[in-house]
Amino acid sequence: MSNKKKQVKKMQVSKNGEQGFTMIEAVIAIFILTIGLVGTAAALTFALEFGAISKNVTNGKLIVVSMIEEIESLRNSRRLDYKQIENFGKVDNTNSPNAFTGFSTGFREVSLNPGEDGVSGTNDDLIDPGADGKYGTLDDFSNPALVRSGYTRQVSITNLSPTIKKVEVKVRYFSVGGKSGEITGVCYLNDEARITR
Repeated sequence: MSNKKKQVKKMQVSKNGEQGFTMIEAVIAIFILTIGLVGTAAALTFALEFGAISKNVTNGKLIVVSMIEEIESLRNSRRLDYKQIENFGKVDNTNSPNAFTGFSTGFREVSLNPGEDGVSGTNDDLIDPGADGKYGTLDDFSNPALVRSGYTRQVSITNLSPTIKKVEVKVRYFSVGGKSGEITGVCYLNDEARITR
C-alpha cells in the first residue's frame, strides 16, 4: 500500500473515533437534566414547607401540654380551688382565698405573659403593666408584642359530675401558604388535689 492510501485510512479511522454528540442528543440530554432539576427543586420546597409545619405542630403540642399541666398545678398547689377552675363567667369564688375570673372562652391569641393573675389562658394575658410595672394603674395597655404569633388557644372546661371536670385545650397553628391545623389535648380533673411543695 502506498503512503497516501495509509494516510487516508488513518484519517478515516480518526474521524470515526472522534465522533461527538449530535445537536438532537445534546438537546435531549439538557431536557432530561432540566426535568431532574425541577423535581429536585420541588422536593426541596416540599421539605422546607413540611419542616415549617412540623415545627408548628411541635410548638402547638407544647402549648397544649403546658396549659393542661398549669391547670393541674393550680389545683394541686391549691392556688385555685377546684370549683374555680372554670371558663369566664362560671367561676364560683365563694369562700376562696384568691378571686379568679376564669379561663377565656373562644380562641384567643397565645401570650408570652400570664398577666396580672399569673394564669395563662385568661383575659388579662396581653395586658402590659406599663412604665410603672404595676397592674391596675392608668398606664396599663394591651401589648401586641406579647403575642406568640401563629398560635391561638381555646380552653373549654366541662363539668361531668360534681367531682370530675373535662379540660379540653385546642391550639390552632398557622403555617406557610395560608395552611393551618389544630391540635386538641384533653385531661380529666378530679377534686382531689395532690399536695405539692
